[in-house]
Amino acid sequence: MKGAVAAVAVVGLVVAGAPGAAVTRIDRAGTVLLGGRKVFPIVLAKGPPPDGLAEVAGAGVDFLKVGPAADWNDAEIATAIAWNRAAAANGLHTWINLSSLSGARPGGWREALLRHVIGALQADQSATAIGMWKGADEPQRFRIRTPSLRFAYCLATGRGPRRWCAGRVPLDREHLWVTIEAPRTGGSDLEGYSAVTDVHGVNSYPIAIGDLDPNLNEVGWWTHVLEVATASRSVWTTLQICWAWSYDAAGNVALPTREQERYMIYDAILNGARALAFYGGHNPKCWGQLDGIGGWNWTFWHSVLKPLVRELAADSPLSPALVNPGSTRALETSDATVQAISRRGANGELWVIAARSGEGSAAVTISGLPPRATNGSVYTEGRAVTASGGALTDTFDRWAVHVYRFAA
Repeated sequence: MKGAVAAVAVVGLVVAGAPGAAVTRIDRAGTVLLGGRKVFPIVLAKGPPPDGLAEVAGAGVDFLKVGPAADWNDAEIATAIAWNRAAAANGLHTWINLSSLSGARPGGWREALLRHVIGALQADQSATAIGMWKGADEPQRFRIRTPSLRFAYCLATGRGPRRWCAGRVPLDREHLWVTIEAPRTGGSDLEGYSAVTDVHGVNSYPIAIGDLDPNLNEVGWWTHVLEVATASRSVWTTLQICWAWSYDAAGNVALPTREQERYMIYDAILNGARALAFYGGHNPKCWGQLDGIGGWNWTFWHSVLKPLVRELAADSPLSPALVNPGSTRALETSDATVQAISRRGANGELWVIAARSGEGSAAVTISGLPPRATNGSVYTEGRAVTASGGALTDTFDRWAVHVYRFAA
């Protein structure tokens, strides 16, 4: 964090390269619009030091989580501004953590501090980097009642019934509010929270130290729970790099392999995720031997996350399908442990995403494709596939994902 503060004076010289005004909205399908452009946000929570931002941005990351988990003060505001400037200089946007202020009440000190924080961040030239605000952290888990979140949401965004603002003029109508839940309850218990947020998300971290057979399918399950609970369908899934159960006191660490992380990514997409975040790269308990030099988990980034981010990035062939969830069609499979969908991509291309959770290896038939889908390719695998009569057959190992691409 000291490096971020020190960067204020330096980065201020290059903010001219910042992105344009980061107005964020959601469309009818729950897709995030950034400056009117459909995007599939890829978020680091939190990202590397400023001198590493060009690297992650170049791979396709577009948002960074910024701000303290605890109370804000002037030093934290200065740090957040420094991060906004660094993000802007590298073409990134920020997701500002206002969770400690999400319970503000009219006339209380949290209202005054919420006004001060948003006002200070917006007054700086780096405000162009601000993309979204973070609301309450896992409110259902901590038994934070929905009514107690209405005022801050309305004051910050101007959304919700006018009475929620208690007569105040909203501070910022231009950015989305994101609330992240814990994977602990059913959809009916979460529906109320979707009224006090624009984007509704869940943390799902199935890999833990000592668990030799983690159920990666939990990611898709909890994403689906949020999708059912969220009328806007704007669902966000936070996946793990490192969390509290990734390490023990003896120094042992359990992080996802590339295969595991890839399965969790596509399991979330299959079940409705419109955005993905990756948590814990900043936690030194999970760093490799050389990561202390770079101040972030660069070992995991280069070996696991970077190639996966490139598969999903805005300039990837898959991106047009990721931002077109309204075209989703569920497909039938011959294996109950395989979930498959199709979507339309650029120029009418057909994309098929399929993932298998069953043990062992199996030949699986996916049906329900249009008859004209015949000759295709398997994304990132460098091989061809042939479909006939609206079906294709391929081999899947456990936790395997295949993404198929058919020309229009």
